[in-house]
Amino acid sequence: MKVIKKVVKTSLVLALLGSTSVFAQNIAEAKKAIDAEQYQKAKASLKALTSAEAYFHLGNLYLLSGYTDSAKTVFNKGIVADAKNSLSYIGLGALDLRANNSAAAKANFEKAISQASRKDNDAYIYAAKAYIASPKPDYATAITYLEKAIAMDAKDAEAYLALGDAYRGQDKTSDAFSAYRNAYDANNNFLRAKIELGVINKRSQAWQESLNEFNGVLAINPSYAPAYRELAETYLRWANVATDTKDYDERIKKGLENYVKYMDLTDRSLESRMRYADFLILAKEYKKLEIEGLEMAKLDKTNPRIYRYLGYAAFENGNYPASIEAINTWMTKAGQDRLHPFDYLYLGKAQIKTGNITEGIKNLSKAVLDSTLLSDMEKSTAAQIKTGVTEQMSGIGKALFAEKKFSEAAQVYELSLNAPKPAVLDRFQVGFSQYFHYTRNVPDAEKSKNRAALVRADSAFNNVNKAVPTFALAYYYKGKVNQLLDDEKSPKGLAIPALEKFIELQGAVPAEKYTPATKSQMVDAAYIVGYYFRESNPTKAKEYFNKVLQLDPTHQNALQSLKSLASN
Repeated sequence: MKVIKKVVKTSLVLALLGSTSVFAQNIAEAKKAIDAEQYQKAKASLKALTSAEAYFHLGNLYLLSGYTDSAKTVFNKGIVADAKNSLSYIGLGALDLRANNSAAAKANFEKAISQASRKDNDAYIYAAKAYIASPKPDYATAITYLEKAIAMDAKDAEAYLALGDAYRGQDKTSDAFSAYRNAYDANNNFLRAKIELGVINKRSQAWQESLNEFNGVLAINPSYAPAYRELAETYLRWANVATDTKDYDERIKKGLENYVKYMDLTDRSLESRMRYADFLILAKEYKKLEIEGLEMAKLDKTNPRIYRYLGYAAFENGNYPASIEAINTWMTKAGQDRLHPFDYLYLGKAQIKTGNITEGIKNLSKAVLDSTLLSDMEKSTAAQIKTGVTEQMSGIGKALFAEKKFSEAAQVYELSLNAPKPAVLDRFQVGFSQYFHYTRNVPDAEKSKNRAALVRADSAFNNVNKAVPTFALAYYYKGKVNQLLDDEKSPKGLAIPALEKFIELQGAVPAEKYTPATKSQMVDAAYIVGYYFRESNPTKAKEYFNKVLQLDPTHQNALQSLKSLASN
């Protein structure tokens, strides 16, 4: 009887060991699939398991896709499955960080660490990763945790990899490079570390070195999908600095080819499709983006990010009402904390295209001026993002000006001045648009109520000439503006200094090189100055009237004025 019990007990132990081995193998396979960005495969493996660790990795996949509610559900399932497993609390802490509750996050991380065994450094590593991936990253705390993890296991490649991510977040490139190198040295099969070495080269615009690193990964494992994605993104960024159209086209083509390879190797999951969509936006492949967005909508009609892609694509493909509808859907479903300046930029542009100019400019203003739209991770590139938004204002302003919507054009041009380095021509266009608004669009009966437009125009031209003292045209229009601001019955000559400066600057250019517009402006400016001085300084007045006649010998007003001065 004892022998039978012993046999049964031994069989149970072996069975448990066998199931544990299978479980561990399944988790390892799922993690391998996640690293290879084969998210559908990973989800399928993890959903078949009911352990706390499986729930944790599944929850992280939901977080990656933006499904915070689903992530919370599975993290809590992990606690039910095993309340002593530390990873579930790491997951809840990551959610706390997403909700901007750092105190609750720290409490969950510390609870996880206290429950972990003395030899298990996973709690430190995953808590650090949560801090790194947070909307408001805390790299210093992450590094503290990772140093503790490495102290527990000096050969943990995953800890070194996360340490590299944290240092890179702090822009400590050499420290990040060393950490990634340590990760790869600790485990030569850990290709992600080698990938990140190439990413560092890409960020420093060492394009060829970056490509070499990624191709080196593919020489080891031709099926490692992230290497193709990084190749694609490197070719794209390299294309954007190309000075030759042929180089640009060739690099974009290679980028797209490598991204297709990436998609084919990642089971075309929603997550990988979204990465591809992000790439298509950067590559300005909007027809393909629209196709991809529609395919994603078939896979998942509830993910709001799909509507962002559809909204951007619809605008670029000329379907402005559809763009407005899709972007509004994205904004409603996503929540304020997930919105980006480019969302408001596209919405504003689409509204202007459909005639809702007032609302369009409001949204453009939000895109340019609302700094809360940038996550902490993006604030390091805030100037680049702001430049990308503000540089589009010139084109929008130009289109509104062409439609004779001068006041609206001025408002948009003013937004362009929020660029890190505003263009002088945009400063000029602010004043130019205000001047045309007052002279062309404001009825005579309302001009006295709209003199503020002239004041803004004068200020804009002053700003131009502070930046570029030789910008002649700004002096001309400043003169024209001040002529309108002057007392009509008893003028004080407000226009004269600016017009004289304009004549001085243009007078240094041979008259035969004048464009018709410049010639007309010189005639106009010289006559206004001459007319002003006809009583107080007749000699000066004659000088300017003669300048008029040198350019236009048939100018009747100048001829009459000179005749009148001669008779006095």
